[in-house]
This record gives sequence, structure tokens and C-alpha cells, in this order.
Amino acid sequence: MLLCQCCCEPWGLGLFLERIAVTGLRNLDFLEIWPAPTINWITGLNGAGKTSILEAIALLSRGRPFSGARKHGNVLGVGRDHLEISAVLRPNGQDSSPASSLKFTQSRTGSSFFEDGRAVGSVHQLRRRLHIRMISGNAQQLLDGPPQIRRLFLDWNLFHVEPGFGALLADLKKVAAQRNAWLRSGAVGPPAWDREYCSLSEMVSRRRARMVAMMNDFIANEARAYGLDNSPGLGLAYREGWPANLASLEELLLDSVREDCDRGYTFYGPSRAELLINFSSRSIRPSRGESKFIVFLMQLAAQNYWALHHGPEAVWLLDDLGAELDFRAIRKILHALTRLSVQVFITAIADRGLPPIGYQDEPLFHVEQGKLVGQGLH
Repeated sequence: MLLCQCCCEPWGLGLFLERIAVTGLRNLDFLEIWPAPTINWITGLNGAGKTSILEAIALLSRGRPFSGARKHGNVLGVGRDHLEISAVLRPNGQDSSPASSLKFTQSRTGSSFFEDGRAVGSVHQLRRRLHIRMISGNAQQLLDGPPQIRRLFLDWNLFHVEPGFGALLADLKKVAAQRNAWLRSGAVGPPAWDREYCSLSEMVSRRRARMVAMMNDFIANEARAYGLDNSPGLGLAYREGWPANLASLEELLLDSVREDCDRGYTFYGPSRAELLINFSSRSIRPSRGESKFIVFLMQLAAQNYWALHHGPEAVWLLDDLGAELDFRAIRKILHALTRLSVQVFITAIADRGLPPIGYQDEPLFHVEQGKLVGQGLH
């Protein structure tokens, strides 16, 4: 359980999935599990349907599959016209609120969402009910991918705990579009949008920079309490989308009007910002296994940021945890998740009756050919 530094008291356990039922998702005919509110293992061989269970949880939370699963095409199984995912969401810890039900359905003509039997008009409403943190096989994209992936990581986390941050981004997008239209028309007349664009850009930048600083402080000073040493010398920093050491953003915009007209868009601004990930103890990039461990550290630091801002807990989804990680790293991650006191779903390649690497008598669900064929080890 994370501790809120401002009051030194445990922050609540939030909600957990008490029941999950899936029909028609990829190769899952019908599958129902009753997971524990702590760590849960899902085992099977390649192609058994393990990751599809994680994908079902992602669909309940986001209304879309996570990025690593999209390469497998349509979520509807071959020859199927309909899928349904339902779950019971129950408060954990001291919360006496009643359980609620969630349902996601999809056909070839569209998708629908339901909460407690009532249709939900937008998936954004469900996103406030069930939050997930996903670490999949493409986790290293957060480190090696283009800057917009890291900006999206920051903005997604800020959206859930910073009041009005979503509206702030929407306003910035609108003003940027108006300024770009002015540029494409030849920048005739005074720069009417500059002041508002600069004000919104600086507000977005301050919030991003504050989050990065707090994440960096957590990784440097507190991750060790979770049994996670910072062996790569990981450090985080935020770089604004303009060289603030040279001039103010407003001055830079005025000086670059001609260049922006040629481009047809505003060059300087938050859309060029970068979350910098540094490794002070080495000159080479980390391996895939180290990258996976670093992404877990970053997700843990982001969850701590949520806790400090009284934000929501999240259900953690770890796809193929054993791939590229050694036993020591796996045990560190599992120890940290146990201390975090959150619900976790971990997939691992293992034959029936064989424990996955890191398993320590937690609930285990074994899948073969899209069907649940066993619970626990025999």
C-alpha cells in the first residue's frame, strides 16, 4: 500500500475485480474466473488465451485493446459476430460501498458499455471506475519510442488527478488550431492567439514538470523501500518544447512567425516537449529485461504520484512477466506489488501443474485453447 507523504497514512485500496466473465473475445469461447484482490496468475502455453484475459480487463477499462494486442487484429474471434465481457467491481479495504457491475459488448457494427445494467453513453465514464496499469511485451517503447509516447504517459496520469487538466489540453489544442490557421493564411494582422497559447502552454508544462520531478524523487529516494534498487542510475527530467533559456515563449513565437508560416504550424510548444530518461551509471542503453524493470519503476512512481494527489488505485496487468527478466528481478517486482496491496494479473508460459517463475502459492488459473481447465497447482 502506498503511503501519502503529506499525512504518512496508507492510501486506500480502491476497487478490485471480484468476477470476470468473457465470451467471444479472440479464442475465448466462455471463461469465468473469481480472482483474489491481490496477485493472480494466468498460465498456459503460447496461444492458449492468457493475454486475451488481460485484454478483456483493458476493454472494460478503456473500451479498446491495449497497444500490444492490436497487432492481432479484430478482437472478435474468428467466425464470431459478438463478444461480451462482464465483471463485478467491489470496494476493497474499509469501503462499505456496494459492489457494481460493468459490461462491455462489441459486434461488427459497434460497441456498448453498461454499468449496473444501465447503458453508459461514453467510455470516459467507465474509465473513472476501473483503472489499469499495463506492462506488456512492448514496454520498452516507453523508453525507446517517439517522444509522443512519453508525453501521452504524462498526460494520461495527470488527467486522472489534476483537476481540469483534460480541459486545459482541449483548450490548448483549440487555440493551437486557431493559431495554425492564422499562420496558413499568411499571418495577416496581429498575433491574436499568442498570449493565450503561451499561457496554456506554460500551465501544461508546469504540471508535467512537477509530476516528472516527483516521480524522479520517488525513484531516487523511495523505491528502495519496495525492494527496488535503482541499479541503472535511472533519472527523469522534463524538457519544455521550447528553449526557455534563450527567450520567453511569446518572444520565440514572434521571432519564428515566418518559419511557422512556411511550416504551416506552430513549432514551439508542449507538443515538442520531452520526458528525458537518463542512465547515469552506464553509457549504453539498457537491455530489454532492464527496460521492462525500468518501465515498472516508472509506473510505480506514477502510481505514487496518484496517491499523493488522492487519485485512484489501479489494477495492474503484467503480460508474460518471465520474458527477459531473471528470477531476482521478478521477485523484486512481486515484492513491490505485494507491498502496494493492489490487484494484479500476471500471465506466464507454463504447462498445467507446473509453477511459473516467481510463483508463491497465489491464486492460479490455467488456460488451454481458450478454456479455463484448472485452478491452482495439482
